[in-house]
Amino acid sequence: MCGIIGGNWFTSKKQTQTHLQKIIHRGRNASAVEKIDNLYVGHNRLSIQDLSDTANQPMWNGDKTICLIYNGELWDSTYTKELKEKITIPFRTKSDTEIILNGYEQFGVDVFKELDGMFSFAIVDTKINKLLIVKDYVGELPLWYAIDNDGKLAFCSEKKGLPISELYEKQVKAIYPGTYLEYNYKTLEHKTITYYKLPNEIINDDRETIVSNIRKMLEEAVKVKMVSDVPICTILSGGIDSVITTYILSKINPNIEAFVVSMGDGDTKNDDIKYARIAAKEFGVKLHEIILTEKDVEDAVDETLYVIEQARWQNVGSAIAQIALSKKINELGFKVVFSGDLSDEIWGSYGHIQAFHWRPEDYDKARRKLVEDVHKTNFLTTNQSIMWGGTVEVRTPYSWRPFVEYTLNIPPLYQKEGGHMKPLLRAAFKGEISDELLYRPKVYFAKGCRTGDMMQAKKETLKSQLKSLYLYKDQINQNKFFEYA
Repeated sequence: MCGIIGGNWFTSKKQTQTHLQKIIHRGRNASAVEKIDNLYVGHNRLSIQDLSDTANQPMWNGDKTICLIYNGELWDSTYTKELKEKITIPFRTKSDTEIILNGYEQFGVDVFKELDGMFSFAIVDTKINKLLIVKDYVGELPLWYAIDNDGKLAFCSEKKGLPISELYEKQVKAIYPGTYLEYNYKTLEHKTITYYKLPNEIINDDRETIVSNIRKMLEEAVKVKMVSDVPICTILSGGIDSVITTYILSKINPNIEAFVVSMGDGDTKNDDIKYARIAAKEFGVKLHEIILTEKDVEDAVDETLYVIEQARWQNVGSAIAQIALSKKINELGFKVVFSGDLSDEIWGSYGHIQAFHWRPEDYDKARRKLVEDVHKTNFLTTNQSIMWGGTVEVRTPYSWRPFVEYTLNIPPLYQKEGGHMKPLLRAAFKGEISDELLYRPKVYFAKGCRTGDMMQAKKETLKSQLKSLYLYKDQINQNKFFEYA
């Protein structure tokens, strides 16, 4: 995981470095800015694969005509291995960054749909005077851009790195999942191109086959996402998604360590920490507990709004807990953490969908919409919170593209069984994980760690608080997350 920035709005290397410093929490292992024609591009690196300096960015191809800055990971899957084997350009590093760089040089934009990973990146192709800004198929990693009234462009992994004080906030837009922005930095012309759409073809497998495939694909998703040259841990909220992830990880690595955060101490039926303890004991994993007070939560609101750059109270509640989590994760020396994100979207297990007993076809449309829009909410919240709190990369097996493409096309008739959501996911691990964990009632993350109730009480004021944070001249220093001008 890293942070990227660039564009021709920036007028000097120093100015670009100043804005890049605002997202230094996205990677502290290396930081660099380069000028390319009338563009500046910058990169903050969090070293995960190939820790050597040769894998630092911006990264150029052999004849210095193509430059890449990249935030993300390519998974250790057959898809990545097959792509690498097709590339005939010699590799100089062991970094996945070079797979993208060489793949683009050899195959052009067609390589984007072959990338198996989570990514936001920018390519400067000086041969055609174009800047390409690209996001992965489901939008796991944030990436924003703005074009001013003169046609000058700036982009960044987070809004706070953009020159918002000089641009109207309404001009700031997200690169959408499965798309890339093509920008000619000579003519200032631009267009957005879609390179991937989620398949929409209901599968005909029987129930037994579907359950078997869910199990196999989820195990494979965990394995391919364990690629790392640094320590890995997991979030264990005690909900079914994190429980299953932790269970699979513990079978591969019995020494895996887990983390849970809460304002409670397991004394109510909804407390995450109660179920996290049960799971940790059942799987034999070490559990680290982070306990927050009401004052901790109250004091964290402004900082959290600044971090996640959105005011939806559910996301603020989650982010407060996630920032605290990642601080502890970083303190104990971990740089990669697994989570259960995207499972709720795939199965449509949110209360507003389940409560109305929608017809199967409407339920199917609703969960597809959740997956299409998750880049605006939960992915953004989790990524920016975990990166801010500890410069830690978050990975979720439920977002592995083959898994999503299959499970999203499971017939909607399996929406609920016996009053329980996610029946097929539960069935895939029945008999191996206790029923107490598998059939825990659904509790959303902010509710399970108790931060959600406090933020719900504040929901009418959060939006104005967020707005006020962006009405000052943003200044970052070592002691405070912001200061008013």
